[in-house]
Amino acid sequence: MKVAAAVIAALVLGVFPPQQVFRSNIDMVAVYPLVTGPEGRFVTDLRQQDFEVFDNGQPADVTIFSRDRQPITALLLLDMSASMEDRWMRVRDAAVRFVDALEPADRLRIGTFGSEIALSPHLTGDKAILSRVLREELWPGGSTPLWSAMSAGMQSIPPESGGAMGGPPISPGGGVQGAPPISQSRRRPIVLVTDGIDTSSAVQAPVAARAIREQFMIYGIGLEGKGLSTRLVDLIGQTGGGHFDLKRSDDLGAAFLRLADELHHQYLIGFTPLAFDGQTHSLEVRVKREGFRVRAPTQFVAPVRK
Repeated sequence: MKVAAAVIAALVLGVFPPQQVFRSNIDMVAVYPLVTGPEGRFVTDLRQQDFEVFDNGQPADVTIFSRDRQPITALLLLDMSASMEDRWMRVRDAAVRFVDALEPADRLRIGTFGSEIALSPHLTGDKAILSRVLREELWPGGSTPLWSAMSAGMQSIPPESGGAMGGPPISPGGGVQGAPPISQSRRRPIVLVTDGIDTSSAVQAPVAARAIREQFMIYGIGLEGKGLSTRLVDLIGQTGGGHFDLKRSDDLGAAFLRLADELHHQYLIGFTPLAFDGQTHSLEVRVKREGFRVRAPTQFVAPVRK
């Protein structure tokens, strides 16, 4: 994976297809909330009527709902900067546990950032291939071009047409029927593992705007050191992701397993936005039960009807 120039060329030549935002013929927006109960455990048995969605502060109609386990198309970005030299094997071994926790319909691409930004050509659910990438293609050294890596990584994870399972749309009752398609039908988490502050040349605002516009879910695992920046933590919250701040003595593998578990316990909610205006709207997802907490994106860009 020591091929920064090849990565850039791949993006230009179309090895990683350019992304397109689902905007035409879209009647609904998908959101994937995570719900925890008063004791902090995942809650997976809620019904559609337990949820409320607010678009710019106004109630929005929930027209699609599923509590089935939804597949992911994810990107794992590992900090391989010089400061990681004494811990990169620990990161590698913990990341293998994340790979082992993938479910059959999941797909993952692995990337690194340090002296260069390198993205594996494999976007796959094949655990043998992913484990080989982790064991043979990690090379520590260099600085921390985190936001540049995020920008390149988003280009490498294309959106998918069809419903949340990559096939026909999910109906309001959860079955497969003739429901309208939903914007960004398959979750695209980006998981960042880093110990330092960004040193890249990328301007952060456009990268953050793209993450919100195209409904990526940003997750961060901050290792002891500089950790996760305030701007990155803000973006994580805006996209409905989560983050862990770990000490050197903490179990990194357990954090990866917790993250995998979290990604497989999110609901699918499709709602009709109040306006199809292509603008950024505030978003709030609530559960009508005392003591329950919901993690979901706080913003979305409304689709445009054509």
